[in-house]
Parts: sequence; structure tokens; C-alpha cells
Amino acid sequence: MFKNLSEDLIKALNDANYVNPTKVQERAIPLLLQGKSVLAQAKTGSGKTAAYLIPAIERKEHTLVLVPTRELAYQVKDEAKKLSKYSNVSIGVIIGGVSYSGQEKEGKSDIVIGTPGRILDLWGKGDLDLSDFSFAVVDEVDRMFDMGFIDDIKMILSHCNPNFYGFFSATVPEEIENLAREFSPNIDFLQLDEYKPVEIDHLFVEVKGWRDKIEKLKNKVNDSNKSIIFVNTKKKAEELYDQISDYYDVSLLHGDLSQKERLRNLTSFRKGRTNILVSTDLASRGIDVIDVDEVINFDVPRDVETYIHRVGRTGRMGRKGIAVTFYTRREILMINKIKELISKKIEIS
Repeated sequence: MFKNLSEDLIKALNDANYVNPTKVQERAIPLLLQGKSVLAQAKTGSGKTAAYLIPAIERKEHTLVLVPTRELAYQVKDEAKKLSKYSNVSIGVIIGGVSYSGQEKEGKSDIVIGTPGRILDLWGKGDLDLSDFSFAVVDEVDRMFDMGFIDDIKMILSHCNPNFYGFFSATVPEEIENLAREFSPNIDFLQLDEYKPVEIDHLFVEVKGWRDKIEKLKNKVNDSNKSIIFVNTKKKAEELYDQISDYYDVSLLHGDLSQKERLRNLTSFRKGRTNILVSTDLASRGIDVIDVDEVINFDVPRDVETYIHRVGRTGRMGRKGIAVTFYTRREILMINKIKELISKKIEIS
């Protein structure tokens, strides 16, 4: 049971079917409620979001939550809305890809959730006072590193003046611990999950070209499986979506879609209204869908790092995953590089 919380928050937790705290919530919430800084390492789907939102709402802190993607910002907002249902706490979102109109007002909310680029933009324009936040959270820190946001994070945190911090990450290599201790030397480091190798079967299928890929794709894709199909360009994403949407319930994700379309399509996939997502590498990082059965690389990724991020969308939360890659003879050099990586059992996360 959740303890030492206000009646309003307990009521919201009950409405959201939060009965018992998860491991990360059990360890992090009491420390954060005391105003202590926390670096928490816990796997995706372990309840990290509520672990920092509950203390923020309970203490009514002016909170800044940094997330790597717009999609994740909306996920955190939805969770914050549920948990603050009976509390007098306002929630704001500051993200790129939308109009600046109204963003200044969003920044005056009690809890502000944002992506680093737009947060810095508003701060640079004088429309957001970073020094006014009393609690600063960096969520999905390892993904922030992967996506090249680390300098932005340091810039933002250096202009904040919070009483305490929360850093939450699925993995905590040395550079992430160093970042956390740079801003909070006495931070409590909670290592909550023993690392278990991701179980993914890697399959490589030689093809002759686009038409052959389509035929082999129809043989591989199963409506009962939750699948992400990756392509390298927005144009190919549109073409593939058009070709297979007559046969399957498919969602589409790429950077030229409006934020409203992207959010709607991703929600359909996440909630199982569609079981197939055709996407560019937009979906390879920063998107939380933990029950993906298989990843299909319709196009061979341009580099090994991209392969790692793509296939890391499956095999999560102890589930076994499948990664299928279609390739032509001209792409055999990249396939050999990928196979070499797999043979070394390099961590895929």
C-alpha cells in the first residue's frame, strides 16, 4: 500500500488502480518526499514515472521534467493528470513541433514536462525561468545520451536551482552516474534491477528487391503479433503503409506527420487497436511500447548503432523478441557488421 500520502493523492491512486508500489516506487518515493535527490536505475515498465510524479504532486513542488521525445512528454502528462486528479496541481507540456503560442503559459504550470530543445528555446527567449523550479527530473537519461541531448541537459540543469533532483534510467553507465553526481554529489543511487541479457532471435532474409520484400513481409507478419516495421525514409514509410494497409490494421509514424497524427497513430498501436506500426527511425528511440513481439527491418539500417536501437524495441520486460532483417546482396557488408556485433553479445537496450 502507498503510505504517508494525502487523501486526495490516495484517492487518485485508487482510481488509477495503483494498489501496491513497485520496487522503484517503494524505494524512490520516500526519499523524494524527504527532498532527497535520487538516481534510480530500473527497467522500462517498472513504474518510474509515478515514482517522481507522486512526490512532485504530494509536495506541490514546481517541477521540471525533461524527457527525450514529444510522445513521451504526452505519456507523462497523461499520467500526471491521473495522479493529480483531486489535487490543485496544474500540468504543462513544452515540446518542439508545435506552435510557440501558449507555450509560455504552459511553462507557468506547477509541473512542466518538456523536451530539451524547446525548453532551451523558451528559456533563451526569456519566456521560461529555469531558476524557479524546486524539483528537476531527467527521465530516460540513457536515451538522452543516445540522442545527443547531454549538453542541452547540462545547460538546463546549470540554470535551474532545484532543492533536489530525480534521475531515472533503464541503464546507468558511468557517464550517467557522473552526470547525476555533478549536480547532486550526495545523491542516493538506487540500483533496482540486476541486468539480464535481452533475449532476441536475429533472423536475416535475403531478398531481390522491393516486390520480393513485400511478398516475404506478408509471410512474416502475423496479425496476432505486435510488430514494428522499420524503413529508412519517410517516402518509403508512406509507400509501404499504402501497400500493406489493405491486408493489415496498420499505424504509420514519421516526422512529416503532424504531432496530432503521430500521437493518434502511436496510441492506436500502443493500445492494440492496430498491431503493426510502419515507422522511420523515429520509433527506434524514446517510445515506450513494452509488448512488441517483433521488429522487422524492411530496410537495412544505415549503421550498426541504428540496428541496436531498432531491435531494442522488442525483447523487453523479460519477453523474448524477434528481429527480422531483409537485405539484398549489395547490403551484405552491413549485414556482416551486424552479425559480428551480435556474436560479441553486445548489450542491446
